[in-house]
Amino acid sequence: MARIGYPELPADERTVNIVRMLGHAPDIGSAVSKLGAAQFAAGALPAVDRELVIMNSGVAFSAPYEWEQHISISRSAGVTDAQRDALAARDLTSSEFTEAQRTLLAFADSAARSPEVPDEIFEAARGHYTDRQLVETVIMVGFYFLIARVSTVFQLEIDPPDDSSVLNTIVDEYKTSQQHIPTS
Repeated sequence: MARIGYPELPADERTVNIVRMLGHAPDIGSAVSKLGAAQFAAGALPAVDRELVIMNSGVAFSAPYEWEQHISISRSAGVTDAQRDALAARDLTSSEFTEAQRTLLAFADSAARSPEVPDEIFEAARGHYTDRQLVETVIMVGFYFLIARVSTVFQLEIDPPDDSSVLNTIVDEYKTSQQHIPTS
């Protein structure tokens, strides 16, 4: 059971515990949820690479909720069981990953563990990924640190969906909300 109760939200069986907990801070929680959705709906990283970074963050930040929540999502994005096993074992240089993925994981893991990324890791990642993708990766690592701490500090119950339906709903809602924003 979570350390504090979940606030009353509109009934929706697709609302996962992290979103429910963010309901305690409705204005900020809403912005956090929107940032999370943007990473899925508008991010430049390939879905497999995005999920590898997220799954690695779950391990790096000791956040079982994050890891479990993304097993089915990562599977639907194309992450293999062998890749998840390598991440769980902290083998970021595994041959299960492409060369590009190994550089991305080294970059993301370095950003997660220290305030700076060494030049050789940065340049290796830059050889495979665009500036936009690298900036989005650092944002993602920071975002998942926040999610990790909300899940661990408040001891959220793990509630992974059996498929990617929750993710699909989040992405659809994000895309719909973007259609209502005037552009000028």
